[in-house]
Amino acid sequence: MSYSRLAGKMAWDNLRGQQRAKWEDIVPKLDSPHYHPTHVAKFPLALNERFFCLGSCFARNIEEHLIYAGERVLSKRIVSPRAEYPGRPNGLVNKFTTHSMLQEVKWLTEPPEPIDKCLAQTASGWIDMHLFTHPLSVPLSLERARERRHYLLTEYFSRLRTATTVILTLGLNEVWHDHQTGMHLNIAPSFWTVQKEAERFSLEITDVNENLDALEQLRSRLKALQPDVRIIVTVSPVPLTCTFQPVDVAVANTLSKATLRAAAEAFDQRHDDVAYFPSYEMVTIAPRQKAYISDMIHVDDNVVAQIVRSFMSIYLGKTVVPPSGYVEMDYLNANPDVDAQVRSGHLESAYEHFFPKQATHAAPSASAE
Repeated sequence: MSYSRLAGKMAWDNLRGQQRAKWEDIVPKLDSPHYHPTHVAKFPLALNERFFCLGSCFARNIEEHLIYAGERVLSKRIVSPRAEYPGRPNGLVNKFTTHSMLQEVKWLTEPPEPIDKCLAQTASGWIDMHLFTHPLSVPLSLERARERRHYLLTEYFSRLRTATTVILTLGLNEVWHDHQTGMHLNIAPSFWTVQKEAERFSLEITDVNENLDALEQLRSRLKALQPDVRIIVTVSPVPLTCTFQPVDVAVANTLSKATLRAAAEAFDQRHDDVAYFPSYEMVTIAPRQKAYISDMIHVDDNVVAQIVRSFMSIYLGKTVVPPSGYVEMDYLNANPDVDAQVRSGHLESAYEHFFPKQATHAAPSASAE
């Protein structure tokens, strides 16, 4: 099925009338740290939007810069002790596939019974296979793993019920399936786990239709929670760090991003309340040495700032000047006391401490502490 159909005259009018319809038109702009494609807002957003960012680590970058712009971001504040997750405080809720996003939203109305279905036992404790595990994370006791999952279900992800704009950053198309629970996982089972239970898990290389179906179900469930919600969808420019397929990781990454980009386009075309924003293209068309930090995986913070600045201008008509020299994780690492306040949920972000005049959101309820 075609994404859309254009009359012949309209197609030629598009080619003749657009400033960047030919590749030669954009060549002079390809040397900048981020490419700035022509983009028109599908719908306007209000200045009192309540954003929730759901997706891969690029979603965490976006929400930080939305906060710098003075926007309300429901997905930022979290209770996340450093001993349990030493990375970015809310990095443990990264969702890398459309299937894991859908699973989490399903649980808002259909909680897992029992809650232990979310958990897996390792040689040294319990982990939640529907979260992101940092390399330095320590498995938890069963009691604490249950407690954290309950908090995420009832307090953190439940904020989707009041979100007016959900930003989805689609990460990868390699999806692990747990045949014992019938669930799709957010992370790969460990080598130790797969050796112990050889028939329990399988890897699925999902196609466009599978991801589009997951996005459709995700939208339906979000609309049931908040009928007026609108969705901004993009594809994360962060590549696969590794692949479980017998191919070069660069080849696997190209397939993954192409699959998700195609699904996102079809999703956009089907719904008036869904818009694709080209942050993926803004990063990946630019020179890699300029757009990414030295690991060539994560996007440079200054580039993310420019992307969000562009988004704010197009969708909210708002000019944003990002804080000069401020980087969230650098500030947290340099100020352990602030890091502790953020991880306890008493501060939304380190920026609330760095620039207290911007602090407009209430502290967490007692149930979150």
